[in-house]
Amino acid sequence: MGISTFLFRRLSFAGRLDELRPRMYRLAFSWSKDAFLADDLVQEAMIRALQKQAQLRDDELLDRWAIRILANIWLDHVRSRPREENIDDMLDTLCLDDTQSPDCIHCRDEMIECVRRAIMSLPEMQRIVVTLVDLEEFSYKETATILDLPVGTVMSRLSRGRQALRELLIERPQLETQEIASSGRHLRRVI
Repeated sequence: MGISTFLFRRLSFAGRLDELRPRMYRLAFSWSKDAFLADDLVQEAMIRALQKQAQLRDDELLDRWAIRILANIWLDHVRSRPREENIDDMLDTLCLDDTQSPDCIHCRDEMIECVRRAIMSLPEMQRIVVTLVDLEEFSYKETATILDLPVGTVMSRLSRGRQALRELLIERPQLETQEIASSGRHLRRVI
């Protein structure tokens, strides 16, 4: 292989890898809950992917391979840090539509925050599997390959994660509403 062929392959690999950056950032942000950390994780994953380019066996699987590198970097980060969770520090960067009323915007933002908190409350590996399958739309097999887990493990973590989200977002609020109704409290309008 000549030097020009080598350079062309290297440049095209770097370009394709750079196209994955937004997708990798979304995943890293959903895992880390921190914009700066997500950016650092993606940067490190991209550097590692460029360094280990020769290990990629099938160019068609670049996205799975790069996301697996990102997942490994994230898991290394999680293992190396003390356990601390503070989801209140998260900044909302939501796109606002000028045609919506303030009430609609508030309700939408409230719902998004509720879902975000529910996802962030999941155990680490359930959150990673849920984001890969439900948000990034990877198949179970692809997710298993990315995380180096058996497909059955991916399926059980996804099932437990979805059940926890169902309880947090649907069943628990309904129970709270029923408790308020059965407690005899009634709302009245004061004019």
